[in-house]
Amino acid sequence: MSKLYGGLSELKSGGMDFNDVLAYYSEMPISAFICKTGKIKKKEGSNMARIRNQANLDLRQFTPEALKKIKSISRVANVILPENMSPEFAEVYAGIKKSMIANEMVIPSGACIHNGSSIITKSDVTENSLIICNGLTVIKDIPESMKIRLIVNGCLIKSKDAFVEILEHNGSMLEIDTVVKIINNKSEIKVDKNFLDNIGEKTALVSCARVIIDNSVTDVMLKNKKLQFIACALICANEELHGYIHANSVDVANVMTLEQAKKKYKRKFRW
Repeated sequence: MSKLYGGLSELKSGGMDFNDVLAYYSEMPISAFICKTGKIKKKEGSNMARIRNQANLDLRQFTPEALKKIKSISRVANVILPENMSPEFAEVYAGIKKSMIANEMVIPSGACIHNGSSIITKSDVTENSLIICNGLTVIKDIPESMKIRLIVNGCLIKSKDAFVEILEHNGSMLEIDTVVKIINNKSEIKVDKNFLDNIGEKTALVSCARVIIDNSVTDVMLKNKKLQFIACALICANEELHGYIHANSVDVANVMTLEQAKKKYKRKFRW
């Protein structure tokens, strides 16, 4: 069995709990995982499509004729509909069998959609934009004059200099100081004395698969740097540091000693 489905198989059989599966898939980009597991199935002998298991189904560019080829929609987090749908479009869409749809959203054609881990600043958006983010989202340095609207499904990290109108948010949120530096590393990062000497105060480690904190690091060192941990799958550190980590983290799946992690994840990580 490929690695793609190994974690899901272990979850089904009881070999892993949910946090284990999160750690297992932590090195795989969220958007890639969604694309590979999202399926459009066709019933044998039929031209009608059954759409299921997708994070987003964007129907804004569909014509009523194309829409007629969809028989059913199920297990979809967000169905995105055009802002000014025609009566024919609305009638065809109403006739599609639907189940387990979390949200139906009417979105302008120019709306921008981000999947996975996203860091968005004023250089990434245009005025009066609507931005839809699915996954970890960091918003920094957006002036109020740009009039940005935001829909987020997942963890939202917002700096105090980001002026956005949050229309909808499903997940945790953390507001950070404007000066906080974001280090985004989807694989492994090691925190030792040399690392701490080379970062400024108020740094956040974001969306790391593994953070390994060296035994030479003390809680005083971490406090002096005001280090934060956000949406990390696994943090390995001495037990003396666990209190600081828990107090300065958001959406961290597992905190344990390196020895415990090696024993628990020996099949899934190369240490």
